[in-house]
Amino acid sequence: MQVLKDEIRNSIHRSALAEFKEKGFRKSSMREIAKRAGITAGNLYRYFGSKEDLFYAVVSPAFGRIVKLIKENKEFDYAGDGKYSNHLEYAADRIAKIHGEFHNELLILIDGSRGTVYERAKEEVITMFEENIRHLLSKSWPEGVTGDRRFIAHVIAAGYIEGLVTIMRHYGNDTEAVDAMAVFTVFLFDKYARGLDCKGGY
Repeated sequence: MQVLKDEIRNSIHRSALAEFKEKGFRKSSMREIAKRAGITAGNLYRYFGSKEDLFYAVVSPAFGRIVKLIKENKEFDYAGDGKYSNHLEYAADRIAKIHGEFHNELLILIDGSRGTVYERAKEEVITMFEENIRHLLSKSWPEGVTGDRRFIAHVIAAGYIEGLVTIMRHYGNDTEAVDAMAVFTVFLFDKYARGLDCKGGY
């Protein structure tokens, strides 16, 4: 009996994922999600008490993985790991894995979460990522150059996240997207990852 319940829950999840991706949270309908899943609306509410609960169940694992990546990338000891030569390789590998597992959920978070607790998810990710950028800038800021490092860190973080989003929208969930993300990440952060001083230009 439990297997049947798990199958229904998985069917609801797939149907909700499709509905939220097509219409976003506000325009999505629990009745339509139930129809896609082949169950009644009443049965759907036995599994999820509200559309908000269902939306949370669909997107929260993806958001949690992003937050974990940002924290891990700041603290990760790549020298002791042996698999990666620097934080850049580590971040690029993790981004590719998250994208592969949660491509649709990430797009829903970015484009379809208005009206939910996640409607500012992208801004929150940018703010968290700024801490990583400030750490990089503290090691590579050109000597004698004045400027607001916090603001520059925000600009770099916002540009990077927006770039990843643009790639996801353009390529979909395939190897071309992963390759493009890797190239973009290396182009933007390679000099910082190698620990070089950025004075003298690129």
